[in-house]
Amino acid sequence: MKHCLIVVGYNNVRIYDIAKLRAIAHRRGLHLLLLTEHPQPQDYDAADGVLAVSLDAAALDSARAVVRIELTQRGLRPLGILPFSDRGILLGAALAGEHGLPGPAADAARAGLDKRVFRALDHSHPERPAGYRPVSSTQVDSLDALQAAVAALGGKAFVKPASEGNSRGCQAVQHSGACGAVWQALAPYRHGGVIVETLIEHAREYSWDYVAGQSWITEKHTTQDEFRAEFQQIVPAPLSEADAARIDAAGRHMRALVSEDHGVYHNEIFHRDGTTWAVETNMRPAGMHIWDLARLAFPGFEPWEEWVSWALDGAHRAAPPRQAGHAGIRMLRAPADGVLLAAPDIPMLAHALGIPLEQAGYGKRPGDAVSATARDNAAFVGHIVLRADDYATLRARLDMLADAIEARLRVAPHATTAPQPAAALP
Repeated sequence: MKHCLIVVGYNNVRIYDIAKLRAIAHRRGLHLLLLTEHPQPQDYDAADGVLAVSLDAAALDSARAVVRIELTQRGLRPLGILPFSDRGILLGAALAGEHGLPGPAADAARAGLDKRVFRALDHSHPERPAGYRPVSSTQVDSLDALQAAVAALGGKAFVKPASEGNSRGCQAVQHSGACGAVWQALAPYRHGGVIVETLIEHAREYSWDYVAGQSWITEKHTTQDEFRAEFQQIVPAPLSEADAARIDAAGRHMRALVSEDHGVYHNEIFHRDGTTWAVETNMRPAGMHIWDLARLAFPGFEPWEEWVSWALDGAHRAAPPRQAGHAGIRMLRAPADGVLLAAPDIPMLAHALGIPLEQAGYGKRPGDAVSATARDNAAFVGHIVLRADDYATLRARLDMLADAIEARLRVAPHATTAPQPAAALP
């Protein structure tokens, strides 16, 4: 019998994280099994075993049976279960319960997938941290209901799918006249439910990121056009002691609402003038390389190693990680709608600007369609990751390098120019 770790669901753009987890598993003599709905060729290179399985809530029993058969055939015994996407939460919790491993109860896990469940928990809990306020939330099933809900909130609201991640479908409604276009844009998500919430304005966004007993606060930056997509994260967030305490209290409160028997959280929070609001709870590792940023900002702290240690023997780090600088990621936007023709060599450009580069990559290739409007987090052209000893230097370098890259992206309009062979720009 061979021991294994099981990763349940993941977004294909995060295959790099699966590879990291597999390397850690191998150092500990463990097998890594990846459960995903739509296996891709790259999955088989990043995991020891890949199993296609439905993550639909209605298919939980059959999915568990499929996994049970696979484990028996491979001679595997799981020692840790990591839900790696919002859709993987329910099956991950069910498998953890079946094998007696740490994880949330099935009912608690639903809050990590369905935002309506979390909002109900949030409103029903009488005890809250100082300054914490629940967000008004209403489900709508028609355009008329959307218009009525927006009107009840004073003509402004935030609308999003009830069970989606990666900022998909999230839109700010600035006036009631925009409801028709918003409702049309939500067509792909209506079957899973649409919710209308208070639009929190003039607030800063953060995430309370947690792994195996340790937590930190990440500063988030989101696009401010009709769609809201996250384009920058910085670890740790530069905060006063009082503000950090408020945000930390909100993050811990959100975790307590759902489950304290779970090793990973990415709780998103608004903060303004000492008041906090929960955006949503995510019971899976943070995206956008946030765990990589924590590794760069806190020397000696390895979030993936921390989770594996916790999963195997309940180990917790005795002391909080020590900060030594700030690390940030910036997503790169296309300058116009059209077809990407060419993009600059990022390491070469960073070197020319005298900016130390930790990591960079493109998610779009020459010939791919691109848009100046980021409808969700998957719409960006690429990313850069930098580290600096202080926050101001990091921000300045992120701005300088991102501006230089975006200025050198060549995009041709859809209607007039066909894709040309790639040509890297200086």
